[in-house]
Amino acid sequence: MPAVSIIIPVYNIGKYLEKCLDSVIAQTFPDIEIIVVNDGSTDNSPEIIARYADKDPRIVVIDKANEGLAYARKSGIEAANGEYIQHLDGDDYLELDAIELVYRKAKEKDADMVVFPFWFDYPDSGKSKRSIEIACTSYTGLEYFSAISFSKAHWAVWSYLHKRSLYANSITFRQELSYGEDVFLTTQLSYYSSRVAVLKSRPLLHYIIRENSITNSRLSEKKAGNILLYPSLVDNFLKNKPEYSSLQKELSAIRIQANNELLSKRWFKDAHKLSKESLAILRQYPDLKPQVKSFYKLFTLYAHNRLLGRLYAQYYIFKKKIK
Repeated sequence: MPAVSIIIPVYNIGKYLEKCLDSVIAQTFPDIEIIVVNDGSTDNSPEIIARYADKDPRIVVIDKANEGLAYARKSGIEAANGEYIQHLDGDDYLELDAIELVYRKAKEKDADMVVFPFWFDYPDSGKSKRSIEIACTSYTGLEYFSAISFSKAHWAVWSYLHKRSLYANSITFRQELSYGEDVFLTTQLSYYSSRVAVLKSRPLLHYIIRENSITNSRLSEKKAGNILLYPSLVDNFLKNKPEYSSLQKELSAIRIQANNELLSKRWFKDAHKLSKESLAILRQYPDLKPQVKSFYKLFTLYAHNRLLGRLYAQYYIFKKKIK
């Protein structure tokens, strides 16, 4: 049994895949298996994967029909043998001692999850931004869920090492989620975690954001539907749990963030309805106002008058508050 299984979903990212795989096979911590899930790629990704698998026996290749990111990760998890799992997108890459540092922390604290800092890299501009500085050094799973809900940590599933045994808790994957899948999966993993340790170190992963990336592109009907869906999936997961009534503020924060995300990506189709919903949430929880930041006035105008809201949205676009 390897100590860590690194799961890398791949779909048509041949241009960036070598840098990712190079960073993984060169890890200073060698006790890993590398599960590369080719999710029906039609570019040169399969050839690159085969070439790397030929020279490193730790690489396990899964070739499957395209079913999306959630099911690609699910396939990797089902094939994994490691005590811990680290997710990694195929166009991102790790610092060479990343796995060594997070695994050492996991064993030291007997942690179910180890959260670590990372870089947001913007290759088009050459800029980088560090991830949120997490306040505490340890949490219970629900405490960490609260921290993420209130924007004090990140949802990204690749931003933490976690025990493979957590998936024995009937973790659910939704194939249709191409946006928000991390929120749904992290909610479930956090809920079933007893100890979450925070590694205070330099950033250990480079998350690459390009103009044409899933998270940075304009919304389609499907993506907008995903953003509307994932808060409901989180709510439904927690609904029958004994802690549900005490997590209403967290669930409201997730909903208002989703509404904010839709407006920030120029999805004005449901703006009147969503703005009314957001303002109702803020009346109940006024201290969530920082969650909407500079979008508060836009919410207010859209809630009361669609035309005024649309005109103000154009002003936001001009000022590049909405991209």
